Amino acid sequence: MSSTSGRFAWESLDPAAPLDDLAPLLDVVGDARVVAVGESNHDVREFGLLRHRVARLLVERAGFDVVAIESGFADARALDTWVRGGPGEVADVAVRSLGYRFGEAREVQDLLSWLRSRGDVAFAGLDVPGSGGGAEHVWPLAEDVLREFDQDSLVLLDEARRAMGRYAAVHSGLAMGRYAALDRAGRDGASAAVTELLTRLTDLAPTVPESARGRYAVAVHAVRGAWRLDQFMRELLAVGAGRGRLASRDAHMAETVRWLLTHHGPGARIVVLAHNGHVQRSPVSFDGMPHPLVPMGAHLDAELGAHYRPIAITGTAGTTVGMRIDADAPGGMRLHEVPLPPVADGSVEASLAGAAPVGVDLRAVTGGPGLIRHAETFVATAVSVAFDAVLQIPATRPSDFVLG
Repeated sequence: MSSTSGRFAWESLDPAAPLDDLAPLLDVVGDARVVAVGESNHDVREFGLLRHRVARLLVERAGFDVVAIESGFADARALDTWVRGGPGEVADVAVRSLGYRFGEAREVQDLLSWLRSRGDVAFAGLDVPGSGGGAEHVWPLAEDVLREFDQDSLVLLDEARRAMGRYAAVHSGLAMGRYAALDRAGRDGASAAVTELLTRLTDLAPTVPESARGRYAVAVHAVRGAWRLDQFMRELLAVGAGRGRLASRDAHMAETVRWLLTHHGPGARIVVLAHNGHVQRSPVSFDGMPHPLVPMGAHLDAELGAHYRPIAITGTAGTTVGMRIDADAPGGMRLHEVPLPPVADGSVEASLAGAAPVGVDLRAVTGGPGLIRHAETFVATAVSVAFDAVLQIPATRPSDFVLG
């Protein structure tokens, strides 16, 4: 990557600042229907501030009308109601409706408050339900539809709820331990129950009147998320045994983007906020995994082509967020501040290191860096293939709620 090709300086992390410094991204975006804005780790203050600014740019200057985040689809339905003027305080609704403790970050709450102040942008979750650990937000959506159109199938709902409840937890790491402790009959029973429920609900389509189609579509996709969650548990168990691959979670996030494009109509344009590893268009290899992860971005790129644009956000120095699974911690996650390792030779962070914030348009770049930060480490990634642009922040630290 040359020292000047495609580079531009940007100036501010203030979400309310003028947007002219980020205007070069509009050329990257073009007429894309989906723009994914990544981050190299979650719950980092500067990433949240910059993603808010990029979302503002896309909404105010490019007409994007949906913002979707890497959190449960079913869980976040309440936040869509809130940003459209529903009751409650932002912190309360965000904490209840977003997984992985995302709703505790002031940066996320400020983004949601800005969306509410506009009143013309929809909000959605993309992910499998319940921080990848449980489907409790799914069942009421399905029950609402079944009570009206197929009461005989409520027994299937109850069985799926009970069967998946045997391993449900507030985080996928905890749920995985409970899932692994089930015998084969228990695991197969959960898969069979949620599959039968999804099949029965899907088959109702011709009987649902036009007036209820919106609620019905939400319920079907929510239950599909529960089915994907159950498959995700199977995949985690297999990968832990040195076989198989992780696929269902990212496939479901891509399915949700497709669902949103259909649900919001042919003119819809979506801002996706997720980890760099989910938004990149090329597979991701992690140490200890038998096969690369096929990320959400690869699915979307295969379907949308140039109408999908992934943008990575990363940092040069400072601190980031470390995490360990802890059943006694909020959300099952003990978060703490850890130093960022120095930039690695051959990384995009090394190629962009400097005192000032910088962005780079990668569309005309060939070759270049082969590493990018992923939380506290670096992963092998042909950066100019994986992303259309990168935004680099000189120094980062965790969100205030992590620091306490």
